Amino acid sequence: MTKLKEQIFDFFPCDLEIPSEIENQIQEIRIRLGQAITFRCSNHEFISSLFVNENLIIKLLENFTSNSIYAVQSEINSGFITIKGGHRIGISGTCIFENGKIKNIRYISSLNIRVAHEIKGCGTSLINSLFPNYFENTLILSSPGFGKTTLLRDMIRELSMKGNNVSVIDERSEIAAMYKGVAQNDLGPRTDVMNNCRKDTGIRMMIRSMAPNIIATDEIGDNKDIDAIYEANFAGIKLLLTAHGDELNDVPGKLLKNKLFKNIIILKNESRPGLIKKIYKLQEDKYVVNS
Repeated sequence: MTKLKEQIFDFFPCDLEIPSEIENQIQEIRIRLGQAITFRCSNHEFISSLFVNENLIIKLLENFTSNSIYAVQSEINSGFITIKGGHRIGISGTCIFENGKIKNIRYISSLNIRVAHEIKGCGTSLINSLFPNYFENTLILSSPGFGKTTLLRDMIRELSMKGNNVSVIDERSEIAAMYKGVAQNDLGPRTDVMNNCRKDTGIRMMIRSMAPNIIATDEIGDNKDIDAIYEANFAGIKLLLTAHGDELNDVPGKLLKNKLFKNIIILKNESRPGLIKKIYKLQEDKYVVNS
């Protein structure tokens, strides 16, 4: 029995006819009311013959939550739930607000099952070549789907195994993929995770409470994130972060101008995630491509 069958497919109340050759390539399963279930792979889609109705969506949520949807209501209100294996189910529908906050999501019309892909070892050579002696502030930059979270996750594991106390702020449960308090992905023996928490809030909490050598988080961007990042840097904590972008000028302006990072890693779009396009190193107060 494959992990996907055990962790995902067996929860469907109906048989899914999936070609065996694509099963290990599936990245997302799109379930939209009134549409056929779609499986997205790295470079193509497979559209099933099964059309989605309201009962299928409800039954899937019941099965994935062990008939305890109310127990994960706070996660649903955030727009997703995480299931065993680290897979994340995005949810969309009609939001019900109370006092300016989402109280519930009703009439759920779409689910997006993002299949977790942990690739151990994809960051090993990078860690060994860039940081033979000690870690320095590093930013991973790429467009969505290029594997920055996959690479980030493995670099965290490697740094933790090398003796660093790493604090991870996992705002969308994509790095550690916590399920009932247990990380479904291997982040190493010296890693602490603040799950489902805003990045700026989580960074400040970890500074005060966990005495990290390194703080890691995914997809930084807004000014609140950047202010908290500088607080960590001023406290002497090293940073391992990711952001959206394709080139050096896509680094959030203040961070690039002040040259916070010693290394900026840019990924390329390949069938295998986490492949390096180029690495910029800070040398004599300017970024140069590492040969």
